[in-house]
Amino acid sequence: MAAKADKGKKPDKEEAPKDLESAFLINKEWEYPVEQRSGWLPLGAQEMVDAHPFTRRAVEKNPRFPGYVPAEALFCWTEADFASYINSGGFVKPKLQCQYYISPENPQTIVDILEPVLSDMNWICSVDSNVGRSENVTSTTDYMGMPVARSKKLEDGSYEIIKPSDKVAPIFIWEGSRKTVDHRPTLKYRGLVNRIHGIDMFTKVGMLDLVRERCIERDIPINFPPTWFPLGFVLPDDLEQWKRHAEENPHKKWIYKPNNEAMGRGIILVDKISDVDSKERPFRTRCRNVEVFDPKEAPLKERDFANKGIIQEYIVNPMLLENRKFAVRVYLLVSRVKPFLAFHYNFGYIKRCGEFYDENKFNREDLFRHITNQEFQKKQDDFTGSSAAELMSIESLDAYLRENLGIPAFRLNFWQQVKAICTEVCLGIKESCEEAGKLGSFEIYGLDVIVDGDQRVYLLEANRDPSWVVDTEVKKAIIPEMIREMLELVFWAHSPEGKGKEAMLHSPMRGFEVLIDDAFGFQAIDLD
Repeated sequence: MAAKADKGKKPDKEEAPKDLESAFLINKEWEYPVEQRSGWLPLGAQEMVDAHPFTRRAVEKNPRFPGYVPAEALFCWTEADFASYINSGGFVKPKLQCQYYISPENPQTIVDILEPVLSDMNWICSVDSNVGRSENVTSTTDYMGMPVARSKKLEDGSYEIIKPSDKVAPIFIWEGSRKTVDHRPTLKYRGLVNRIHGIDMFTKVGMLDLVRERCIERDIPINFPPTWFPLGFVLPDDLEQWKRHAEENPHKKWIYKPNNEAMGRGIILVDKISDVDSKERPFRTRCRNVEVFDPKEAPLKERDFANKGIIQEYIVNPMLLENRKFAVRVYLLVSRVKPFLAFHYNFGYIKRCGEFYDENKFNREDLFRHITNQEFQKKQDDFTGSSAAELMSIESLDAYLRENLGIPAFRLNFWQQVKAICTEVCLGIKESCEEAGKLGSFEIYGLDVIVDGDQRVYLLEANRDPSWVVDTEVKKAIIPEMIREMLELVFWAHSPEGKGKEAMLHSPMRGFEVLIDDAFGFQAIDLD
């Protein structure tokens, strides 16, 4: 009787499936465990991988496939990986780990900052610059649906073996001073690349053109130059125009900068027209056709003009720090191009000249009084050990000016002007970013500004690859934390977490401050 009673009793829980396949499906064992998944994926990644030709063809061959392809496959699976996973119903699990690429041209310090953050995403570093991501499915497969190589007969009667592509694209690329890897495969699926294509404001001529156009395109056009940018001319294009202006204003001093150079290379101080062009020595005879200046060239050696550059009015009344000219490095981040989202960083540092400033000493041998670039200044024999080599924070400069010169609230006034300048620059590049930039592109720029004796701030230039060498206490206090926060903002801006959310209210900013959030019509500074 007891046996019959037990037989008629309903089980409290559903009985476990009696075969392995049923258990596999019910327990969703085709899924990858959370600890193997990526810590970040771009917005829309799952939709993109579902629609990928590799996914569609494999599903056509195995319509009973019970699950879905993980979105990470866009960046780490070959065509064979897609086929083996889907055709096996998820039993065969290819390795699911995205790669990141850091250009070998970067200093070790930037690698040390980036690596822990990217590794926490469950990504691994790749040094392979031969990247790619094809959507062309292999025309032949074996009986299991796996893509196989095929032979193609050539005109000479020989055969070419065409193999399925085994290239994958990194999910994250950080370039150095020049492009070392193809960005298109990564950007195709909204991976991240620290380069925005379509703008050239980091060249001297590019920035001058941007400022000129910005003066015209403002809601209320203004004359060039604006109050925040020194008057400048492109050489050789504007040579005659510059000569007329210089002749009408003989008291002005000028500084020449080659178009694509940095670190003080190729700079020439100009006191009069004959320093540039004369009947005895026409400008064209003073140009040297070099793509890159020799970085080992003696710092005070006589210099030639480049084939293209700008000549810019020199600010003769700079604010001085212990009787030395100084410039300030600040940072501008374009974290997303569509819709445009930009920030500026509320910390920066001061770099100063090794020799005391003297407006009347304006010859080639006086370059160390006038060029604030630290790599150039280090070419002085006694600079590295001097107090001038010590970088200073803006907070320390603010205290120095208050205590020694009685200037109150310098920092507040300085940052208000910097925000306005950065906003002008952003508005100048926004249209190009939206037209030529790809979603996934971001970039951080180092802007150099100078302050005159009346506390007016002027933009000098923008640097695409600002110095990431953390060789001073001030840089140690600024750069690592800034890069980490920058990555958080970029990840947020390109992820589902940031979709439809206002950066001012929801982004993980701490030291950064929103300048423009085009998705919500936000602009921090009213320029008009």
